[in-house]
Amino acid sequence: MKELQPNIATDFEHRVNRTIELHQNDRGFPNMEAYHLTREELDSYLFDYQAALDSEGTAKQQQTIYSIIALIPILVLSAFPLSSLPWESDSISVVVGIAIGGGIALSIKGIRTLITRSRLKTIREAYPDIAEYIKAVLSFEE
Repeated sequence: MKELQPNIATDFEHRVNRTIELHQNDRGFPNMEAYHLTREELDSYLFDYQAALDSEGTAKQQQTIYSIIALIPILVLSAFPLSSLPWESDSISVVVGIAIGGGIALSIKGIRTLITRSRLKTIREAYPDIAEYIKAVLSFEE
């Protein structure tokens, strides 16, 4: 029965649009005209904002990418004979490879997160009126 229910998107863009549609006639709901906005400007802003949020990909895509990145150092270390490494154990090679790969994957994740936050901040700063309107809409929802 669960598969027959519609899949309701819960991303930022749909959340804002759904809140506007449900409450636009409610008393005290923020009015676009009071913020000097048009629907086209709002839609454009929401599209750009959602694109920035989606730039990292889905959770499944991220897990796949970071897992592959974490495995690469293990493969590289396995290409060297044990006699050329500073340790004499296969298990230490695996642990060192996992540590290096995990560090690289976490570093890349951190950089991608910073880039996404920077893009979102740039969008909010470029359109402060729209950002304020959306903040008012989402606070009305709560």
